[in-house]
Amino acid sequence: MLLTGWLFCLLAMAQEPGIRAREAGYDYAADHVELSARFDVTLKPGLEEALANGFTLPFSYEFQLTRPRVYAWWNSLSSWFEPTARLEYRLSYHSLSRQYRLHLGNFYRSFASLPEALTALGVVRGWEVLRDSSIARNKETFSGRVRLLLDVSQLPKPLQLSALGKDEWELASPWVDVRREPPPDAVETAP
Repeated sequence: MLLTGWLFCLLAMAQEPGIRAREAGYDYAADHVELSARFDVTLKPGLEEALANGFTLPFSYEFQLTRPRVYAWWNSLSSWFEPTARLEYRLSYHSLSRQYRLHLGNFYRSFASLPEALTALGVVRGWEVLRDSSIARNKETFSGRVRLLLDVSQLPKPLQLSALGKDEWELASPWVDVRREPPPDAVETAP
């Protein structure tokens, strides 16, 4: 009976609209850190309707450095407490071709269905952060966090006003800590 209750709760949570973090990690490159993250994205009915009616939905990945503390504090102060790095996507629907488009700058990908587009939106790989920093050059240990959110500040001004304070337009994941996976050759094998 208890198992059935847990399964029902998990099923209900899986179908609830929102953004849920699955994993986040990083690795060092020559002069930067490459961040990877996975999120499960489900839109609220009002957002799906706005998308179907021709609105473009702006999403942002945000990365924040949290340690080393002095470096993170100076970085926050010098950038007016903005995230250390931001990556902006735009999701749109084209009714003529009946396809969803996910834009990153001038590059876009087309998808036949909304779930496919949301799955692609929820995955970022090789995102360059902390470029030309001593942390990246010296491969210093650091801590950071990442999140994905619907960036209401990027909507057209009239829509920003109507979206202000409405639960339908609030869609964000909680911050998730970024962890470094050990390299494959460093993993010990059991005898």
